[in-house]
Amino acid sequence: MTHRERVLKCFAHQEADRVPVDFGGWLCGIKPAAYKRLCAYMGVPFKAGDDSYTPSEKILEHFDIDFRRVDAKKPAHAQTRGNPDGSTTDEWGITRIYSSGDNQIVDFVLKNASIADLASYPWPDDSGTGRYEHTYDAAQVLREKGFAVVAQPDIDGVFELSCWLCGFERMLMDIVADLDFVHALFEKITQLQEKFALNYYSACGSLVDMTQFGDDLAMQTGPFFSLEMYRELIVPYQKRYMDAVKKRTQAAIFHHCCGSVYQLIPGLMEAGVQVLNPVQISAADMDPARLKKEFGKQITFHGGIDVQKVLPYKKPQEVRDEVKRILDIMAPGGGYILAPSHNIQDDVPPENIVAMYEAALEFGRY
Repeated sequence: MTHRERVLKCFAHQEADRVPVDFGGWLCGIKPAAYKRLCAYMGVPFKAGDDSYTPSEKILEHFDIDFRRVDAKKPAHAQTRGNPDGSTTDEWGITRIYSSGDNQIVDFVLKNASIADLASYPWPDDSGTGRYEHTYDAAQVLREKGFAVVAQPDIDGVFELSCWLCGFERMLMDIVADLDFVHALFEKITQLQEKFALNYYSACGSLVDMTQFGDDLAMQTGPFFSLEMYRELIVPYQKRYMDAVKKRTQAAIFHHCCGSVYQLIPGLMEAGVQVLNPVQISAADMDPARLKKEFGKQITFHGGIDVQKVLPYKKPQEVRDEVKRILDIMAPGGGYILAPSHNIQDDVPPENIVAMYEAALEFGRY
């Protein structure tokens, strides 16, 4: 059975030969210091400047990872620029400071914007060449090798991106006090998302098996807003984006949302989500048995191996035991992809990463 065949059975909620496993990309990758230690532990060369969120092919092959990713590229006019103070500003106008693989937004460029200001703002330009042309050939190579191909088009969620532009405080106040501005901003972002999706998936959508998209809507203790508010305010915009994707590809719609998202899952499915990541079981209301019982026949879960309490602090045997526990709950009937419950952080020892994936291959067989 090829990697792709295994993954497609999983999406169809059927049991294959084993549970698929994933490692890499922006949402289940690994931070730089942890990656450097993993390379040393496994005897794999580490080169400064490696994109640690996509581990080397040698590591992916060692763990029999089922997925490979195809990134968009930024053309010259869209390159992130460096600033004299060491910060960077991206094509959306968002300024960040980076340190040890993490970043902090230091300037919310639309924090005082009006609706009129949105019309004159220099939004990203998706015209021209250089962003997507390579994706078809890249995806075709991966398809021919039997991998499940993941689209990674560099498109952020409407709520999350709004917070990065305006500031989290303003957005939470405006969804109560200034809905006209919120809808104007969401509309502009969604129009750009639809255009980016059209161009990216027109290029490689026929060869993609899973999309990659995210919009953080929750914290450790619960959602930022009620299911009713989410359905009324955000689902229509998310659905427009996902519908635009579905017009160009048959790929499963993957959605990343950290934290306690249990209450929002019905709305996420209404928007079009088919694969939910990262299944942060350490958050409130995220008991895996409950998730599997209530939603396991309707959605595929991706993640579930805890990066907050288990991978950093447990012994390798305890990690193996936890992997087996999660597999016993989530694997039956298909619809589960094993992965860390977010990017592997710098405090995770390499022994535990190896223990996680070796246990997945050992205990994940049907």
